Amino acid sequence: MPEIADAAQWRTATAECAAGLRAMILRHPWMASTLGQVGLSYLGPNVMRMTDRMVGLFITGGFTAEEAGDAIGVLVGYVVGVGISEAAWLTMLTRTGQTERELMDGLRPAAEQAAQEFPHLKSDIATENWDQDPSKARDRKFAYGLDRVLDGLNLRRN
Repeated sequence: MPEIADAAQWRTATAECAAGLRAMILRHPWMASTLGQVGLSYLGPNVMRMTDRMVGLFITGGFTAEEAGDAIGVLVGYVVGVGISEAAWLTMLTRTGQTERELMDGLRPAAEQAAQEFPHLKSDIATENWDQDPSKARDRKFAYGLDRVLDGLNLRRN
């Protein structure tokens, strides 16, 4: 959990925190469902230490003490939500015994066929870069969403 001394470091430190939480979820996929059920409401020493440091990060970053908890909830909610989806995908992938690339290649014809009667989906499927490394695509999509969350939270900083 990064600590900052200057409010200008808030966004970078918060993104680092979010990436670390996502990495933990992807290393331990069972954690996603646990976090989805209890969030950070568990009062054990590790969660309390992490939460205290996050509150410090947000307050130093320019949030009021009253708003820091809600802002942290938004960030953690995004990461856990994406993490649950990614963890489910990776768990299913492990069960297939295939690589992510092999599974995506196998899904493409079915996705294209299913999208035929839906004009918006058909164009999305047709223009989707199916040749992109699936792991890099997941990273890109996570970063995109995280940037939008941080953009919104940034508006609330003092």
